[in-house]
Amino acid sequence: MPSTRPLLALLVLLSCEPEPPPTLEPQMALGVGEATFAEFADGDTLGLVSGCQGLQHVWTAVRAQGLDPRGTLVDLSLRRVEDGELVSQVFRVRISMQPVDGMPGVHELYGLTVIVPEPEEAIGRDLTLRATITDRAGVELTDERPVRIDWAAGGCRT
Repeated sequence: MPSTRPLLALLVLLSCEPEPPPTLEPQMALGVGEATFAEFADGDTLGLVSGCQGLQHVWTAVRAQGLDPRGTLVDLSLRRVEDGELVSQVFRVRISMQPVDGMPGVHELYGLTVIVPEPEEAIGRDLTLRATITDRAGVELTDERPVRIDWAAGGCRT
């Protein structure tokens, strides 16, 4: 008669629930990147890329924890420090954030384009890059970073 122990062990393993993701304090970080999230230091110069459809933009990214990543509302903008003038279009999108490998409970988005319609109003000036993420439960996270922008290599600029 075959032993039932292997079957019993399998049933015990299958009945175990996976560990829930850790509960993390809500926080976020601004970054840059077209195809990945990359950190930058306060005051860094971010690349202004000439887009193929006629405008120019800065590739931005966000990373967050402690919020529901499904259907988040993301707002991004650039303002001049000297007068508070908006120098970008406000980028706003409702989108689900993607999990970060090896970092349970942390999610990110990258390849977010902050369009700068009139580069001469922003290049060489002190700016503030601001991001706000709001989840479906109303948890709101905001980060602001001092930056500068200048033309980056690549893009469609001739």
